[in-house]
Amino acid sequence: MRLHTALMMLMLAFATGCDDHFRTLWHGEALPSGGTIKVTSFNLVWGMEHDDRDVSKDSFAIEYVSAIPGADTVRREAEALQAFELMRPLSERWGFRTASLAAYPTLKRKGHYDLYLFEQAADGHWSFTRSDMKVFAND
Repeated sequence: MRLHTALMMLMLAFATGCDDHFRTLWHGEALPSGGTIKVTSFNLVWGMEHDDRDVSKDSFAIEYVSAIPGADTVRREAEALQAFELMRPLSERWGFRTASLAAYPTLKRKGHYDLYLFEQAADGHWSFTRSDMKVFAND
């Protein structure tokens, strides 16, 4: 009887733990513009292509929730440039020539988001391209 009760309590605890009540972790970072982005991921990304290691493609990548998700493209790009400054010095210190940022409108990683790919030129100047991306996810 005690074993049966213990198993039932364990199954109840497990079922409760599997409920959809998890929150996305984030770290707030204040930008020079006064806005605060929610950084949800900051990763060292290994350069790989079909199991072939390519050290020249190593980089840092940040994922964050924009402080101005509904703003026009110019304002979102200005925010991305400020967010890039969080990792630019580190990228340069490690000798990386590329970096990426993914700017989501909400903590739920679904729907449209902006992907910024940064590249450093031989003269040290950084430039970027922005792409409109979409996460296809079911609820």
